[in-house]
Amino acid sequence: MQYDPFQLQAIEHINQGHSVIVAAPTGAGKTVIAEHVITTCLRNDDKVIYTAPIKALSNQKYRDFSALYPDRVGIMTGDVTINSGAHTLIMTTEIFRNKIVEEHSNLLDYSWVIFDELHYLDDTERGSVWEESLMFLPDHMNILGLS
Repeated sequence: MQYDPFQLQAIEHINQGHSVIVAAPTGAGKTVIAEHVITTCLRNDDKVIYTAPIKALSNQKYRDFSALYPDRVGIMTGDVTINSGAHTLIMTTEIFRNKIVEEHSNLLDYSWVIFDELHYLDDTERGSVWEESLMFLPDHMNILGLS
């Protein structure tokens, strides 16, 4: 696969253990970067959380990533919980925020969190969820923010 320069730069920083924020138009290839984080975590026996702003997107990402990484993906949306101990756990951002606040110690096994639609941080109604997620994020977790 031929990567765009922004993808190569993001992957290089991720490989160096740095958090990364990627802002690019829809369809530009941000998911490839998320897949790199997930693949790297799986290869290193690390765990990763992928957050999405709505249940429908969480469900779609669960289907997409389950096709790529069978039996290694779980989901938590409030309506459904499947394979909650999976190495790749998909959840809504609200569920993630609640886990940070209520179950901080249960996140020790996770080395990365991917925030899809990070621009929701600026949303007047729901932005506080992203803000609190970032504020209370455990120090050991790296961030991939996609917008």
